[in-house]
Amino acid sequence: MATVNNRIFYACQAVAITPTGQVTNVSDGQMVHGLQSVGITTNFNLEQAFELGQIEIYENIEGTPDVEVTMEKVLDGYPLIYHMASSGTVFNTGAGSGLAGRATARCDVRLGIFEEDKNNINQSTGDGAAVEVAMTGMYLSSISYNLSTDSSFTESVTLVGNNKQWISDNGGLIKDTSAIDFDGNDSPFFGAAFKPSGGIQRREDFILEGCILPEQIQGVVGSGYGNGNTGNVHLQSVSVSTDFSRDEVLELGAKTPYYRPANFPIEVTCDIEAITISGDFIGAYEFGDPIFDSAANSGDNLQNNNIFFVTRNGYALDLGSKNKISSVSYGGGDAGGGNATVTYSFTNFNDLDVQDINQNGGYVGFAVLKGEPKITGTGLYDWAWV
Repeated sequence: MATVNNRIFYACQAVAITPTGQVTNVSDGQMVHGLQSVGITTNFNLEQAFELGQIEIYENIEGTPDVEVTMEKVLDGYPLIYHMASSGTVFNTGAGSGLAGRATARCDVRLGIFEEDKNNINQSTGDGAAVEVAMTGMYLSSISYNLSTDSSFTESVTLVGNNKQWISDNGGLIKDTSAIDFDGNDSPFFGAAFKPSGGIQRREDFILEGCILPEQIQGVVGSGYGNGNTGNVHLQSVSVSTDFSRDEVLELGAKTPYYRPANFPIEVTCDIEAITISGDFIGAYEFGDPIFDSAANSGDNLQNNNIFFVTRNGYALDLGSKNKISSVSYGGGDAGGGNATVTYSFTNFNDLDVQDINQNGGYVGFAVLKGEPKITGTGLYDWAWV
């Protein structure tokens, strides 16, 4: 392969995500669509030992290698990387679909490299990828979702593990049958339940009437679906992220960790930027906001907020009901031009349900994991919030 290609670029590489231990060929449904970038970093952990009597090193002890894979894809209706990397969990109401359930899942990530002189990987002359790098036993490390007015909506995922293997001469699991959808005609998934799906999701596909914005954002009225659809809220961007902060659990008799658990509680952050028409109206009182004097949170400046976002093609982010502002910043609108904006940063712990109605058992809806009714239907205008 090293002598076949002069370079590697986007059209001659593709990624598959499979359950850990899969030994059969990759199916077309296990290929990642809408992928924009992939990066692999390998660190070899070395520990030095010296001894009395010489300045030279006694032994450079090699520990377990750390492998990190980062990927970013557009929100295009196809399965999310987060869901593909935790496909063994229950994708439905109740236990299994939240952070705790998905944090225990493991997967294998495979990057296939094909000939550069073909228009698409489906035209490969060999039996699949000429070279494949397989990262096995990978854990989810971090996820983030970015929805903004100036670009396509994206998902970014980082996975970590301890094993990476390069496979050449078409010896990997990404075969010709894996690449049948990458034939030059691939396009964003058009979910049958959505009319229209919006293709790659952008600012016009952010369904404000189906979202629940924090009540403390100026212009928001109430705490239910569509509470920001008042004409006084002008969102510029939304960013949701969390880091699983994994530690290695070691044992005598084995060099590799036998488990890399997520360090609960884990923080979920949400940054919301909006053009302000009258200020942020977030007070910071030494003895607490007077509005709470007769409430359970007397002496506090903040309240719990519901947060739920949904896009036209059925992706949704449910951050639950216990989100509080960690910071708020007001800026812009200076003499150089531009508009004044406010960035509200919210935080909760352990509460993030990433939903996709287009997948098996899929649903959208606020607090579904806590037993609230699902939002279903055959089209956008059948959803409960309209």
